[in-house]
Amino acid sequence: MKLKYKLDSKNTIPQKQRFLFPKNFGGIVSDVYIHLKPDIYISKQSIKKSFSSDYKNATLEIESIVKNNKVIELSGRNNKPLEYSLKISLIDEIGEINNSLPGFKFNLGKNKDINISQKINIKAPVYWSTEIPSSYILRFELLSGDSIIDVTQKSVALYNLYSGKESIKLNGSDFVLNGVTYYPSNKIYGRLLTYDQMEKDITLIKDSGFNSVRFAKNTIHPYFLKLCEEYGLLAFMEIPISGIPAMIAEDQSLVNRGKDFIINYINFYGEYSSLAGIGFGESYLADLDEHISLLSTLAILTKEKSNLLTYASFTGHKFKEVEKLDLYGFEIIAEDIMNSDAEIKELQNNFGTGKIFFSSVTYPVNIGGSDGYVNEYSFEAQAKFYDQILTYVSQNRIPAFFINSFIDFRGDYSSLICGDNESNLYRIGLLDENRSKNRISYKVVFAKLNNLEKVTIPIGSKKDDSPMIFILFGLMIAIFMGILVNSGRKFREDASRALLRPYNFFSDVRDQRIISAYHTTLLGLIIAGVVALVVGNILFHLKTSLFFENIVLTFASPVLIKTLTYLAWHPILSLLWLTLFNVVLFVVITLFIKTASFFVRTRVYINSIYFTVIWALLPVVLLIPVGIVLYRVLLTGTINLYIYLVLVLVILWIFYRMMKGIYVLFDSNPGTIYFYCSIFFLAVTGIVLFYFELESSTVQYLLFTFKQYNLY
Repeated sequence: MKLKYKLDSKNTIPQKQRFLFPKNFGGIVSDVYIHLKPDIYISKQSIKKSFSSDYKNATLEIESIVKNNKVIELSGRNNKPLEYSLKISLIDEIGEINNSLPGFKFNLGKNKDINISQKINIKAPVYWSTEIPSSYILRFELLSGDSIIDVTQKSVALYNLYSGKESIKLNGSDFVLNGVTYYPSNKIYGRLLTYDQMEKDITLIKDSGFNSVRFAKNTIHPYFLKLCEEYGLLAFMEIPISGIPAMIAEDQSLVNRGKDFIINYINFYGEYSSLAGIGFGESYLADLDEHISLLSTLAILTKEKSNLLTYASFTGHKFKEVEKLDLYGFEIIAEDIMNSDAEIKELQNNFGTGKIFFSSVTYPVNIGGSDGYVNEYSFEAQAKFYDQILTYVSQNRIPAFFINSFIDFRGDYSSLICGDNESNLYRIGLLDENRSKNRISYKVVFAKLNNLEKVTIPIGSKKDDSPMIFILFGLMIAIFMGILVNSGRKFREDASRALLRPYNFFSDVRDQRIISAYHTTLLGLIIAGVVALVVGNILFHLKTSLFFENIVLTFASPVLIKTLTYLAWHPILSLLWLTLFNVVLFVVITLFIKTASFFVRTRVYINSIYFTVIWALLPVVLLIPVGIVLYRVLLTGTINLYIYLVLVLVILWIFYRMMKGIYVLFDSNPGTIYFYCSIFFLAVTGIVLFYFELESSTVQYLLFTFKQYNLY
């Protein structure tokens, strides 16, 4: 048997594009072992619980399947068929039998199976709760006469968790899910944890004050669910889906795979009492009909197969009702909760306070510790963020929240918002990978959940993160440009004509008039530096932009994401590498135009092409003062859109100048050159997008990302 775990954008769950997902290792999630079974054995048991309205009585409806795999028919005395019996006993936590059923007698032929339905009433039931996690043991004995053929036991926790319109209720009383997201993680062995490490992590979660845990974005070892039952944690599991474009969401193959996940989850994990709910993924848009249809299909199937809570997590806030969906999750990533207060209140009014919860509360840390929470993306800022969230939960009757996440973990992609590191570590956890409790965010959450004395979070002073290198590099370029301008009247005249009368200038280049190669090369280096300065400023500004990260993620290229993350977080090296890249790019453009010149009759010299390419880029030097102050201007956020529009206009201006230089050099019709250059540009763009669309459905994910951020 060969296991494959290569992901793609359409045909796998999870998809290729995964935002803050744990590293995908594929493989088998539980232990592999050989289990020797008798020829006649108890194959499966399913249990449904029911409770009286006053919770003084409880009943278990038990369905057992017994199989006979014998190849030879055996008979008893007088050639009568052998008679079997199935006996069920209910044992409380101190080992005493609470109730038992008389043996159910039956005959079973070879290669046959039988379904046995029984009910057992529980005397003075002891209910499981997160404070007192008491469980019963159901013991199944299969007998032939007085001989025991097969024995199996099943742990059963009696509790009733459901979502009412006004609140979530556990065993009839209002209950708040104080939850955390947990990703099994080990920096050496990935998600391969020992049983001891699993127990230590679950114990840590419980001791921190949480009463529920969300296993999101991957499948888990079933031992986690057993531990949750023992330690008093409600477990929530999810299909690892995130941010599906509309066309993929309505594809029947994805719907079928989602159904398979639901059935497998219920069949495999459903026997563990701690499993309280099944989620259908995150980053849904609740006003997108394709998402509503997918969620309805999955929720209906879940309710048909189980009594588990159903929920989904949304980024959009214009919710529509989803059939059979119990809880609607509200995603919050490093955003002041008061900015969404009005929307949350409106959702509570429309759906009920018991239906809207905080499904994923995330605050990434990328600068480490600082002297106070006024410095964004620090541990202090993370602590302040969680303090505000927990305060808001208690004051606004939010029935559930899940902090994302308990422990730092690693992913397949770099993350801009989590900072650059070699191991793709996502620092969003309350604890680091070593499970250290030193982070102030953990201390704040611990104190809040356990009603302890409030932890003081230092306010500190705002640190200026504007890199001086941008200013120094820009000033250096300005000095070099000043030296070049004052090097002689010839350069000033050439620059004036190239900028104001480009046709005449490019005609002189074509006719081999004297143009200084020395001046041109220095100008090319300055232009390469200015472009690097502008791009470096923009990347540094966008390093914490969720929108930009999701745009880059649509290409599903680890190399691209890693490169941009590196450049965004290392401004000094970014300027050097981008400058070198621009120099190489100028050479490539020159060689490409030289290749195109072979298709025209006019003889074009490579030095003329080189001069044309560099001088066509001359307007870039006008951006030197812009590059010096660009980051600080972008930081204010007031005119960013206009800045980007101006940069786009400069690019179009340069493209126009380049085409003008080409038609002058080639001595061709301007319309012909404009047409073919435009066609070439569109063709290259189309080919790139077509490749990524075939490889990673990039266009669909791009359109979804724009819709997700309300850009169209």
